[in-house]
Amino acid sequence: MNIVYGVSGEGLGHVFEAKEIIARLRKAGHHVKVLTYGERALASLGEFGPTRIEGIHLYFNSKGMSLGDTVRRNLRCIPFYLLNWRRLRRELVAFQPDVFLTAYEPFSMVASHLLGKPLISMDNQNELLHLAPPGGTNLFSFLLARSATAVCTQGAAFYIVKSFGIRRRSSARVRFVSPVIQQEIRKLEPRRGSHIFVYLTKPNPELESIMRSMDETFVVYCNNRVGNEGNLSYRAQGGSYLRDLADCKAIIATTGFSLIADSIFLKKPYFGVPLKGQFEQTHNARFLALSGLGEYSEELSRGAIEAFLVKIPIFEARLGRHHLDPSEQEETLLRILREIEEGPSSQPAVI
Repeated sequence: MNIVYGVSGEGLGHVFEAKEIIARLRKAGHHVKVLTYGERALASLGEFGPTRIEGIHLYFNSKGMSLGDTVRRNLRCIPFYLLNWRRLRRELVAFQPDVFLTAYEPFSMVASHLLGKPLISMDNQNELLHLAPPGGTNLFSFLLARSATAVCTQGAAFYIVKSFGIRRRSSARVRFVSPVIQQEIRKLEPRRGSHIFVYLTKPNPELESIMRSMDETFVVYCNNRVGNEGNLSYRAQGGSYLRDLADCKAIIATTGFSLIADSIFLKKPYFGVPLKGQFEQTHNARFLALSGLGEYSEELSRGAIEAFLVKIPIFEARLGRHHLDPSEQEETLLRILREIEEGPSSQPAVI
């Protein structure tokens, strides 16, 4: 089949997953055309010759995610598509797509409907559409995240929903799966070293100050900063990343879905520092605490981190009992593609 794969360029979680998925699709004999945006995403997916589009980025200030800045600065998407829609449509038609696959990328959703082709949505955000507002959460942030998800994945014929929480009953259109784990992660042989692995999407002076005051060794990945400052060793993304992840005794990081999935697979306790104002991060952080696989704090303190570190043996025991199937997501996708190939009689009605 000819598959158009729209990949969100906000963060790299969807991008790393896409590399694994594309390799699996090609191995199964499918042809894949990639659409994405953002310089890092375009570079990471460069081997697949991606088509550059425009997409939604999130913007933050000192209080967390800024809704105003996010809306205002993403208005650039409108003139881009007004100027480039005809070119993009010609390119898509020439590819003769059989199906569209979206990883939280709305242009591929719109294009699938305009070209009359079935759409498969594959993300973790759609789990929010099957949840009641969790107690104590910010209702506005929850409803905003859920509404954005409904818009970005509207009208899909199938939904593959990644979840490492309570597994819900799948249906003809909605399949709940464990997240895919990259082959390079699967090949690692983790051990419990002496350092704590820290991953930050943007500098966090408060956390860095707390870590400097502690009698621990921290290996920090943040914006490719490099250098040693006392007990903090800053490193750029590269060959050392996977080894530092596999050999750490615990992880401190923002609560993106992909790194939490990797931590569960590698059996690494996780202390989450969710980005404020982004409900998906809050949702993932709450899972860590409720599952007993880690902890989180939106108001950082040395005491909270020390309490987490003391409980590492407890978290390790619980992680040892938590099952995550690293191939379930890609195998589910391949089964759905076979259902689509078999013809309209096998497909559920699009609602």
